[in-house]
Amino acid sequence: MTNLSGHIMINYGICTTCGSCTDICPNNIIRQDADASPVVHPGPDCISCGHCIAVCPTGAMHIDLETEPAGFADQKILARHLKSRRSIRRWKDTPVSDDECEELIAITAHAPSGCNAHPVIWIVVNDPEKVKAFVSAAAELLRTVPKEHRMYGLASGLLRKLDAGNDVVCRNAPALLIAAADPKEDLGLVDSIISLTYADIYAPSIGLGTCWAGFVMILLGAFPQLTKTLGIPDTCKAQFALLAGHPKYTFKNIPLREMPDIIWT
Repeated sequence: MTNLSGHIMINYGICTTCGSCTDICPNNIIRQDADASPVVHPGPDCISCGHCIAVCPTGAMHIDLETEPAGFADQKILARHLKSRRSIRRWKDTPVSDDECEELIAITAHAPSGCNAHPVIWIVVNDPEKVKAFVSAAAELLRTVPKEHRMYGLASGLLRKLDAGNDVVCRNAPALLIAAADPKEDLGLVDSIISLTYADIYAPSIGLGTCWAGFVMILLGAFPQLTKTLGIPDTCKAQFALLAGHPKYTFKNIPLREMPDIIWT
């Protein structure tokens, strides 16, 4: 990731010395001098969060890299978008393009990340035949699970459905997006789930649907050799995955959901 501290510039002609940039900097690399003017102290302590640029009311604090105006969605529009989100298991017979995958992943660059490290590496399988090959390989491995194994009940249940032509693993999805990270990365799973959630929520706005691929993760954990089928390199560990494609159906209504339990302390 680019260290932004070396790119930060200050137009002192329009700086109001309000102190917002120095106050909001999480690692105190921007400090006020004797006349309250902000001074950037570049170095590795900068986590490139961009708070200083985002908060500046006059644009005095800026960088020599591309930025865009900030803004939030209307409350009612955003609430309806979130409530309308559905898990998609039926797809149109159309491929997911590279451009669509890249747009979906690009939004995750703005997802929260511990220390702004962004350790997630994306494995994209947008060839339906490769997805089917994974399901076929998984089915053959499920047949090897002995009756005394704790996974036998799940294996036999999955096989009954797969052998009947019901792909409950990947739901015949045309694409599979896997968030992976270095196995030594402490926050790899947490950051992956956050990034996947960003992609999941953004997907409908570009005409895509998603479904969290729990069975894919169970199978990758039980049969590590399946990682080769999906092209996951040895340097990465799959953290979680999304099925993706163009939804076959449009949902017209939002089903009722009960308010979650709250414990006030």
